[in-house]
Amino acid sequence: SCYYGVDACRACTVFYRKARKKKLYACRSSTKICTVREDGTFTCKRCRFDRFEHILRMSRANERLEKKGIQRITDLPPIPTPNIPSSQETTRPLLEKCALIYKMLCAMRRNSELNARPNPPHPSKINEEEYDILPCTYVTMESSSRFLITGILDMAGMLSPEYSTLSRDEQWTLAVSFYNRFYLFEAFYRADKIFRDDMDKMMGAYTSFLSVDVIDHFFDNCPNQRDNVELRKGVFKKFIGPGVPSGRLAIRRANLDGSEFLTIIVLTFWFADCLHMRDEIVRIGERYRQEVLRKLQSCYRNALKLEDYALRIGELFMFILNFDIRLL
Repeated sequence: SCYYGVDACRACTVFYRKARKKKLYACRSSTKICTVREDGTFTCKRCRFDRFEHILRMSRANERLEKKGIQRITDLPPIPTPNIPSSQETTRPLLEKCALIYKMLCAMRRNSELNARPNPPHPSKINEEEYDILPCTYVTMESSSRFLITGILDMAGMLSPEYSTLSRDEQWTLAVSFYNRFYLFEAFYRADKIFRDDMDKMMGAYTSFLSVDVIDHFFDNCPNQRDNVELRKGVFKKFIGPGVPSGRLAIRRANLDGSEFLTIIVLTFWFADCLHMRDEIVRIGERYRQEVLRKLQSCYRNALKLEDYALRIGELFMFILNFDIRLL
């Protein structure tokens, strides 16, 4: 039913009406990313209240935009969170940590990109997700790539403390390898959430999109106009034409849940044995891969009630190999 202008069940409506009159609850996990139980109930009152608040805030923001005659493409998708059974909430710190770090990385990229625009939105509008997703340009993609790789370097140590003990060259090698796969994976994944009915679009940056239609103007602000721009446009179109629908279809077929999305982040970062790095780094990577896979198997058994999940895990590994920006 519709309450407060949004779709909500009566239980959530009653909870919100009472909760907003009380002192705000504390998050049970102190992360503010608590998830929903298998039976649909909430593990944390604070996160339940915040979720309702977010839905109301987005609804009101859209109403304001419509009154001003502004057509926004779509709202950005929520940050994936692990689907943790209530009996195991405290036994999966790696996925919870990954969810929090990814949320921080997304906020950093969003804020950096939007404030780098010639006419940036007001900070309050950025915070409320009230901004347009514009066509990507050469300068937009270049600066976005720098924001992303810098964020990866900043936050990798938070996910894996051992990362900070590596040499600068080793840290850079891991970060770039992760970027090469993660960029395309996330670009297709987020585009499938934002442009659900348009299979020809991908995210060129966190707040802008790419498609064949925008390539003709992609290099307009490229500083090196002496280069063969027409040749570069042709290469771009050759990839985006068939490559974007193919990547979007792979994402849709995979149908990843929150835990699988976060697992892929960890697995992709620790592909160290494919980089011919020293044995100690390979062992660190293997330990993290085994840890995250154990957590994912626990999710399959307890939350999803799957028995034969070995095939699904194999599919995830093969899925990662589909995305590598070096193939462009």
